[in-house]
Amino acid sequence: MARQRTWMEWLNPLTRLHRWFTFGSIVWLILSTLLLMQAFRERTQLSGLFAIYLLLTVVCSVIVFVMYGVDKRRAIKSKPRISEQTLHLFALTGGWAGAYLGSRLFRHKSIKASFRFVFWATVAVHLMVIAYGIWCGWWWIAIK
Repeated sequence: MARQRTWMEWLNPLTRLHRWFTFGSIVWLILSTLLLMQAFRERTQLSGLFAIYLLLTVVCSVIVFVMYGVDKRRAIKSKPRISEQTLHLFALTGGWAGAYLGSRLFRHKSIKASFRFVFWATVAVHLMVIAYGIWCGWWWIAIK
């Protein structure tokens, strides 16, 4: 059973935004994976740049998701940590969705303002890349 939210959480607009962004990140990863599987299985015409971006998104998201979990475990046990630069590098190379889901699931790296600023700047860059890809018609080329 899910925990009950307080009335403050229901009124907070960021709570709803986080919920929708979590849903969007999961959908993006599933669609990216399905599109890659279709491209490899059926020899679908897929732009090389778009295929590389999708592959980086899926692979780096899985890697950085695991890294967030490992870093959280190391933080709890007071062991050597994974550097923030490494986490940002994987998020920048395409793992932004996995980094977001890892931070939400493990409740890790969610308070430090400088880390969050760089992370959300990375997400903004990737959302612009995705918007550009949709505008250029990458999706329609991939589906045909």
